[in-house]
Amino acid sequence: MTEAEQLLIAAADLNERAKACEAARHEVRLPPEVVATIAYFLTTCGRIAARAGGIRATGPQEALIEHAHDIARTHLGEFK
Repeated sequence: MTEAEQLLIAAADLNERAKACEAARHEVRLPPEVVATIAYFLTTCGRIAARAGGIRATGPQEALIEHAHDIARTHLGEFK
């Protein structure tokens, strides 16, 4: 199995959990290490954007950083 396949399987699993929990109207339960990994991804993307001076300046990583920004903006928007 390739690394890309592993990532896609993990993403599909998280999406299925989220959909099932949404249908059941309860929170998604995730292991702490999954939350820590997502936080690490957001932290890494935030640092790359900070060093570059903005998302548009991140070059080939721009799309990835933009997705991280969307995740953060959505998450923070829910808790304002």
